[in-house]
Amino acid sequence: MSDLKGKRVLIFQQRAWGINIGHFLAKKLQAEGCRLAALTLKRTTHDFILNQKEVKYDLIVNNDEIMSRPRDYLRGDTYSLEEICKTLGVDTIWPIVMTLRNHVRSYKDKYYYGFKQNVPDEEIIDFVMAVYKYINEIFDKFNPEIIITPVFVSLPHIMFNLFAAMRGIKMIAITDSKVRGYYIFSNSYQGDKGDFYDRVDALNNNSEETVNRDKAKRYIKEFRETFKKPDYFKEINAKKSIKQIIRHELSPFYHILRWYIKKPINVLESTGITVDYRPPRIILRDHYCQKRYKKFMDNFSYYPFEKIKKFVYFPLQFQPEASLELAAPYFSNQIETARLVAMSMPDDYVLVVKEHPAMVGLRSPSYIEKIARTVNVKLIDYRISSEDVLKKADLIISPNSTTLAEAAFLKKPAIQLGDLGTTLKLPNVFKHNQTTTLPAKIKEVLKVDLKTEEYERRLENFVAAVYDTGFDFNYIKAWEEGGEAMEPLWQIYKKEIEKRLMH
Repeated sequence: MSDLKGKRVLIFQQRAWGINIGHFLAKKLQAEGCRLAALTLKRTTHDFILNQKEVKYDLIVNNDEIMSRPRDYLRGDTYSLEEICKTLGVDTIWPIVMTLRNHVRSYKDKYYYGFKQNVPDEEIIDFVMAVYKYINEIFDKFNPEIIITPVFVSLPHIMFNLFAAMRGIKMIAITDSKVRGYYIFSNSYQGDKGDFYDRVDALNNNSEETVNRDKAKRYIKEFRETFKKPDYFKEINAKKSIKQIIRHELSPFYHILRWYIKKPINVLESTGITVDYRPPRIILRDHYCQKRYKKFMDNFSYYPFEKIKKFVYFPLQFQPEASLELAAPYFSNQIETARLVAMSMPDDYVLVVKEHPAMVGLRSPSYIEKIARTVNVKLIDYRISSEDVLKKADLIISPNSTTLAEAAFLKKPAIQLGDLGTTLKLPNVFKHNQTTTLPAKIKEVLKVDLKTEEYERRLENFVAAVYDTGFDFNYIKAWEEGGEAMEPLWQIYKKEIEKRLMH
């Protein structure tokens, strides 16, 4: 008999993950005898889950239908924010609200998202109440024993995570480990709970040892010899074939034609125009804005990197993105954060800022000009490699970023402004989120000696803990494409699910 027989599992069947991975997991869990419920996110994914015949769900809740008309779902029910905060164990709901990108930002006003609020506060509160109501209904009707989500990225994920944690119920998601090719499980939206985090602490405390220390040493040595870019890194200026160029230029007209032939269903009354629901004029706007923004970035007069001597590095983050809005909501205004950090530079230091490669063509010229014309900020060419910048930098400051991990392998100190737990386990990272005391903290961290045996041991512990508790699988490809070779991923999930149900 399966250890999972009769267990109640709630799955966030979300977007492409729900179709390519979530549905596969549901079939496997059903075969083990589990009872299943689904929270669907995106209307097309909901239709897929509703109409498929392979998996029987005890309960299916459509988040997008509720988000579209939260008052219809509430049917007069009201909940105070005080009650919601008390139930979730938080002091305020508003930092969590900031993860609702289509509510707090406007896609219809500007490409790629404007910073003007899209949905009034009153309607945002309606949706918060609606999420709170459907969480309670799901627990009343189905009472999940474990929750599977692809990621922790938005308000429903976080509210479920907090609600479940108050009841001792585990929620699991796969996240990037910062070691190339490997992924780990996290049980918390802040990325600070799970086997990996416990393992790092045990190794750092000398209460356990690892069989993967030599493997970790080899990885660190290889990184220092050949800089390792993240799995998801895509070369922004990769040369395209004539066929690719033609296809790109014709793509907006293809999508417009599809709009008229079969109008998209991924529309929400509450938020209107979004990335998932773009009328023809928005499709054209996006296409030509991206071309204009990219041309602007390629021709911009950047500060000469070779002229910069003593500097602190502040890499811009992709936005909107969970790693920023979720883990560092008080630092999500990157222009203002850069200004505050630049004001904190001690002695002869300047702040060097570089655009995130994936944001080239998405960020408006006015945004870039504001960064470039901020006092004591030197905006350098986005085409300069992170490796070259990190090797020359004395310190990195970031809300949270893969750059913090890259800096760790190069023995460069870093100050993290946000709460992401994974990067806080790195031995080069120091957390500090008080801007008024940042100048003193910068001076303190600049004096820290990272060229020690203890530093090297703790870096080895981080990498070894990833090998001890993580897994090597082409997860990004599985998410985007699905496919037949998914059995190893099922075994990875099954092991984690069984472990969390036991604890």
